[in-house]
Amino acid sequence: MTNSSIFYGFYGILQGITEFIPISSSGHLNILEIFFKNLESRNYVYETSAHFASLLALLLYLFANKHFSKSNIKAYWKLLIYATIPAIILGFILKFYDVVYINLKLIGYTSITGAILLYVSDRAKKFKLKIKNKSTKFILAGLFQCLAFLPGFSRAGSCIIAFRLFGEDRKYSSIYSLYMGIPIICLSFFSNIKEFDNFIVDKNLSLIFITTFFTAYFTISVFINVINKIGFTPFVIYRILLGIILLVYLS
Repeated sequence: MTNSSIFYGFYGILQGITEFIPISSSGHLNILEIFFKNLESRNYVYETSAHFASLLALLLYLFANKHFSKSNIKAYWKLLIYATIPAIILGFILKFYDVVYINLKLIGYTSITGAILLYVSDRAKKFKLKIKNKSTKFILAGLFQCLAFLPGFSRAGSCIIAFRLFGEDRKYSSIYSLYMGIPIICLSFFSNIKEFDNFIVDKNLSLIFITTFFTAYFTISVFINVINKIGFTPFVIYRILLGIILLVYLS
């Protein structure tokens, strides 16, 4: 196996592991590209393949676990639209002004900040907000989700923080973050693919797709099954350590 194949395989595995747990896939992929490819801008070719594989893995998991029942779709499709609107608006603004802000120092700070918010939302009862209306919860979670535009913050993490603050248990907070991932990943995929005049599938993109798909499906399955038992503290510790290592490295 060539060094190139190792890189693309690891890229896919990293995406699959990090996309649906609260440690930021974009932050980890940015770190990988900066250190090994000397890139400080988004690679839309890699992202498109990885997002498509992540989306298929998510849809397959939800279908296999009966989340696509008629009653469930009826209950949540409008809520997901409401929750996605803030990200669409902010994403359009950032795209219009061509805002790019990828660097290791920012990832270090957002990793630590997100870890603190995740810990507080998971552990501190006095910060819980008693919101009974589910539409309100999803709309507010959609605002939280916009934090994921900061590399290293984590889309899944921002959604989980919101739902934990609103009184949902760990498992349902995680499941709702998966639901909210469907429209966001779809939008990200179609947004990225428009960047290309010609999109050619080669062995490297195929490797990213395959490794991302299987790793993502496995990660989602394990994460949802164990999260009520292990809690979010392991992710908090990991994020803080990652942030400290990056900031020390840059000092």
